Amino acid sequence: MKKLLAVTALFFALANVANAENTAETTAVTNTHANPICLVEGIPSTDQFRTIKRIKIAKGTYGSVVELYPKFAASARKLGADAVVNYNGSQRFGFWPWRIVRPVVWGTAVKWNTAIDCKTLDGKEIY
Repeated sequence: MKKLLAVTALFFALANVANAENTAETTAVTNTHANPICLVEGIPSTDQFRTIKRIKIAKGTYGSVVELYPKFAASARKLGADAVVNYNGSQRFGFWPWRIVRPVVWGTAVKWNTAIDCKTLDGKEIY
């Protein structure tokens, strides 16, 4: 009985440590306000940018699409992109569709040939 109690306590302690590490990582990503990433829902003319790669970020459980923006922006920055075209963010069914709906964001990371103004493209900036 004592072993079971000790293992349970150890499990909860390690779970809290892992959660604290994830929170610190999310805070570090959020505070890096380096350069904003412009999200554009449509696809502008193709001579204005160079396509890098299609990206997709999802959360495993319930939540808002807005919670994924810092990770999405960090992923785009890591590829050297300054914008994401053909952006879409919505709630999708997970593995157990009758129980779990999760947020998913995706789009195509691009590098603009010239300086852009996100508002003129009807886009929104995320950090």
